[in-house]
Amino acid sequence: MSMQTETQRGVAKPAASQEVALPVAPVPLDLTVRFAETDLMGIVHHSTYVIWFEAGRVAWMAAAGIPYTEISSQGRHFAVTGLRAEYRAAARFGDVVRVTTRLARLRSRHVAFTYTITRAGDDELLATGESEHICVDLDGRMAKIPPPIAARLLAGAAQLAQR
Repeated sequence: MSMQTETQRGVAKPAASQEVALPVAPVPLDLTVRFAETDLMGIVHHSTYVIWFEAGRVAWMAAAGIPYTEISSQGRHFAVTGLRAEYRAAARFGDVVRVTTRLARLRSRHVAFTYTITRAGDDELLATGESEHICVDLDGRMAKIPPPIAARLLAGAAQLAQR
């Protein structure tokens, strides 16, 4: 992984298509399993984990100081291009689950997040996953992540890593 040496406000900016070395900056989000999220067996339905991944991603961005609404207000979105989930143990109605989200990769047009979901009471691993996103404009065409947004994602990750 390489990083461009030019900085803006002390934060390295990603080069055109190079991946940037990112600090480990996990953000936890606790959620209580709702009855509507379970199936007939009383177990959380597999599709719910994707929703929890999104909630974790939005929480990570807010904690990093760059709410998703700010990205969309600048005419950009992070469209999902890939999603992976691995299920380890069941969650049930009333459980409190902890979604821990990390910024995994950042390039000029691409961003990825990883997720770990545990039961908050006993830290049992329930699922892991990853989502990959491409930056698009309002017409759905691939676009570069605006440099100020990329710089703030990096700065936010650095601040979160220091907590």
